[in-house]
Amino acid sequence: MNKRRTKPLIPPLSSRWARTYLTALLTAVVAVGAQAQTQGDDGFVAPVPRDQNRELRTGTWSIYAEGGLSWATDVWYQNLDAKKSYKVAPAVGGGVDYTIRPWVRVGAEYLWSRYRREQRFSQLDTKTMTVKAYGNYLKNFHNARLGVGFNLMELWPNRRTQWLNIWAGTGVGCTFAKGNEYGIYFSNTMTQGGKTLPFIDGESVCNDGSITITGSVRTSNRHESFKKLYVPASLHIEADVSRQLSIGLKGEIDWLMNRKAIAPKNYAFALVTLRYNFVASRAKVQRARYEGEIATLGDRLNVLQRKAAEAKELADEAENARRQAEQNGKPSAEGRRVTITVEQSK
Repeated sequence: MNKRRTKPLIPPLSSRWARTYLTALLTAVVAVGAQAQTQGDDGFVAPVPRDQNRELRTGTWSIYAEGGLSWATDVWYQNLDAKKSYKVAPAVGGGVDYTIRPWVRVGAEYLWSRYRREQRFSQLDTKTMTVKAYGNYLKNFHNARLGVGFNLMELWPNRRTQWLNIWAGTGVGCTFAKGNEYGIYFSNTMTQGGKTLPFIDGESVCNDGSITITGSVRTSNRHESFKKLYVPASLHIEADVSRQLSIGLKGEIDWLMNRKAIAPKNYAFALVTLRYNFVASRAKVQRARYEGEIATLGDRLNVLQRKAAEAKELADEAENARRQAEQNGKPSAEGRRVTITVEQSK
């Protein structure tokens, strides 16, 4: 006979129901506690716990540093068998922001980066002179912009994960770029009868005349620069490590305006950010909060003591009045005896 119990005495709740019950219980406790602690019977208002995200991001300044990778698109100088490292380039920068409200901030930013192109020819076209044998193109650029950001997470202002914020930003900026094109060229010339002509592939030499063939190799270093306006679009995910420090990941694309011949179409960035918020430390906030609570409790205690003293004075006055009334209304023992004697004589 199987005597093992197949059903437990108290069936355990599933994790889903347990979470539901705990959430409802905590919500009720917090709501009742907040309502009970907001205003007392004596009219005093207790301090309500502050919203950390609203406290850290309302009228506050912050600075940040950023670094990562960048690349440019639609550059006029094409790659030919270039190094793989030329596809991306390092990018560093920083900025300052002023957070007006938890959902909007404005600021200024600076970024430095570069883009490179390389041409390494596997076959040379010797039918025309001069022949290009190698080319390298380098451009350094500096981006400066003013921008505005909107916190998408503030669509849920009462969320629990207030340490996580996602900022979508835009603005207007200017890029200043300077660079150079370095190239290696060679050429062959043929001088005959006082005329110098390119000596290209397929030329033949006649031994009847005097011919001079000259080969030359030269290098060039051509400089160029441009200055263009651009419109950025960025998405910045930030997580608070502490009240002062935040780390984040940022992606950005810049559209260059009035490109003309030499400016690329876009800049793209993938960056890691480290932000410092100029806010009071947790210890200072807690100290100020507790000092305020202690001052409030002290004021409340003083009022209660004053009310107790007033109540005691009223009680003493009532007791004295009662005693005085008893003394005035109660006849003495000698007076009672006299009254009885007079009644008996009648």
